[in-house]
Amino acid sequence: MPLTMRPGCECCDLDLPADQVGAVVCSFECTFCSGCAEHLGRECPNCGGQLMPRPTRVGDALLRHPASVERIVGETPCPGRGYAGGGAPVQRLTRKPERGTGERAALDELLDEVLAGTLSTVVDGRPWCVPMLFARDGDRILLHGSTGAGALRQVAAGAPAALTVVSVDGLVVAHTTFESSANYRSAVVHGELVTLDDADREQALDVISERLVPGRTGEVRPMTRREQVATLAMALPITDGRWVLKARSGGPGDPDEETTAWTGVVPFRTVAGDPEPAPHALALGAPVPASVQGLVARWGR
Repeated sequence: MPLTMRPGCECCDLDLPADQVGAVVCSFECTFCSGCAEHLGRECPNCGGQLMPRPTRVGDALLRHPASVERIVGETPCPGRGYAGGGAPVQRLTRKPERGTGERAALDELLDEVLAGTLSTVVDGRPWCVPMLFARDGDRILLHGSTGAGALRQVAAGAPAALTVVSVDGLVVAHTTFESSANYRSAVVHGELVTLDDADREQALDVISERLVPGRTGEVRPMTRREQVATLAMALPITDGRWVLKARSGGPGDPDEETTAWTGVVPFRTVAGDPEPAPHALALGAPVPASVQGLVARWGR
């Protein structure tokens, strides 16, 4: 007998389509989302069995054996997808907490400066990390990827995730390699990704494009419906207590021993090079557009 492919999570009632990854089941087919599976310890609360990833059913197989439409939701309130307790864990620095800051403006400044971060979660008990371009849009971080990326769809289905960004602003050269360090700004934002619907997806994708190359959306045609459907757009909320920001600045400390070694700081910064036209642009004789000129000026030498 084929699996019944229940349509939703029994804990948080999240939709779990049969043709998408992100559902886990026990041997009796109790069904949960991957996020709730984490706070359940990957153990079915009904039978005690291990929760394992549910295979997908697609194409003709799904037509011949449609998924169940019967929704089953437990009586125990869901604490929130991915939470191990009654609420989201508060994020705190444990090492060198004096380098941390709770200033939201400092977090926004870093997120608005760095172009890429690393999105991390756990998929089927194994770490999953991928670098991604992103854009801050007010109190949320926008990300996107292909709808064909199964692991990314699982994160979008509500699994707990973290986005890490870092800017290395310089190397601190001390009198010993042990005392040497780096000037940096880093942040980790925790939360559950929200998949954006059609109404919000188009605007979110434009926001990401404008974040990377301001003005470019006005120079090219809009995305087609087919291109939009092939793109998964997600938002990670920026919530108080669920992010940490850490930074170091300044030079090395004074040597605590006699030495003739040079000490100091080598600053780093990101700069844009000269635009390199593609063969198609060269053949057309197309000039460098205003958006690219502005991009070079922004990241200028």
